[in-house]
Amino acid sequence: MSRDASPIADVQARELTPRGVGAVSIVEYSGPGALAHVLGLGGPAGLGVGDVRLARLCFAHGLADEALVVCRALDRVEVHLHGSPTLVRAACVVGSSGGREPRSLEHRARRLLENAPCEAAARILLDQCEGALRAELERLSRRDEREARALAAELAQRGRRARWALEPARVVLAGPVNAGKSTLFNVLAGAARALVADEPGTTRDVIEADVLLGAWPARVLDTAGERELAHETPSRAIEAEGQRRARLARSNADLVLWLVPLGEEAGTVPQGAVLVRTQADRAAAAPPDAIAALADPDGARRRVGEVLRAHFGLPFDPWQSGAGVPFERGQVEALEACAHGGADARDLSRTWMAER
Repeated sequence: MSRDASPIADVQARELTPRGVGAVSIVEYSGPGALAHVLGLGGPAGLGVGDVRLARLCFAHGLADEALVVCRALDRVEVHLHGSPTLVRAACVVGSSGGREPRSLEHRARRLLENAPCEAAARILLDQCEGALRAELERLSRRDEREARALAAELAQRGRRARWALEPARVVLAGPVNAGKSTLFNVLAGAARALVADEPGTTRDVIEADVLLGAWPARVLDTAGERELAHETPSRAIEAEGQRRARLARSNADLVLWLVPLGEEAGTVPQGAVLVRTQADRAAAAPPDAIAALADPDGARRRVGEVLRAHFGLPFDPWQSGAGVPFERGQVEALEACAHGGADARDLSRTWMAER
């Protein structure tokens, strides 16, 4: 087997591991179309730089394997597969559909449509199923270099916004004990999912719920309140573990809402968190951005939605009828690279449109 396959559509394949039978072989795809090629083999939707994902890939001659896909860069993707020489040879054939299912833009959007997290996401994906993104790419491919870069930047921006409709943000409710986190969580979830009590430290574990904040989906997490635990007791040990889990949830959040009751000192708000004043109904004159989850649940939901949109720079409605929108992270990253001169957006658009 030749270790370097003939480049087709600006993609080269080579085996990184020594030739022969082994437990695992690594095939590297390189070139501007590397990521698109791996997606075409059946790579996971949304694959982006730094991702390591399992996927069932279909290679030439109908050979398939459960492989580990490692995206090193937009133009360099590794596939770790079982070390059969026949399988490796098939993997090194570039440009073959391998008898796989269609991997066009429209097909990939259709596959995501089945699990759209909200109505707006479904509408965005349906437009792409009907060719909206392809139409934008065709426009891009006919522009001069400067105009193509500008259009690539515009498309990337649409994709960054649409991500929060297609992939719900992780919104963590955090703050001191008795700040109203569980009350707000129940209001957002639309059900009494979390225990609410005046006793500090009632919440011990992280509780999650999928919610809609206006038209935008989100996964909201209720966490244990923060306070000093001076004396070590079995009960305090459990609460300390709850606080550790709360900090871990905050570190993995897309947005942290730091809840503090109105009239209390906010103290040190964690970096990147958004301060939200709660229990506004207990104050004689509350500022307009404070919330009262029990007295005004609709207002509380509306305020959290406003914070989400402001934090990510999102419009009120995620969907714009008929707009071409990149719907995978890899697409957005590739377009951003083109916008900054890292690749030619016209070549990228032609590669994507050639996928069948």
